[in-house]
Amino acid sequence: MPRPRKYASDAERVAAYRARHELVTLSVDVPAEIVAGIEEYMKFKNLTKAAVITKLVRTQLLRKR
Repeated sequence: MPRPRKYASDAERVAAYRARHELVTLSVDVPAEIVAGIEEYMKFKNLTKAAVITKLVRTQLLRKR
């Protein structure tokens, strides 16, 4: 017997995950050369796009001055 579904849809499941982890979706337009550079870095470091962008923002924009 399968386990009963906790969420009615995949969208509801993703929304619950984002709420639990306090995540917000951010959409930006960047030049293609920047995206290519990010993708190369992602492959080199074996990271996700979210991890790369989060690290950039924390280390470059939100650092203590």
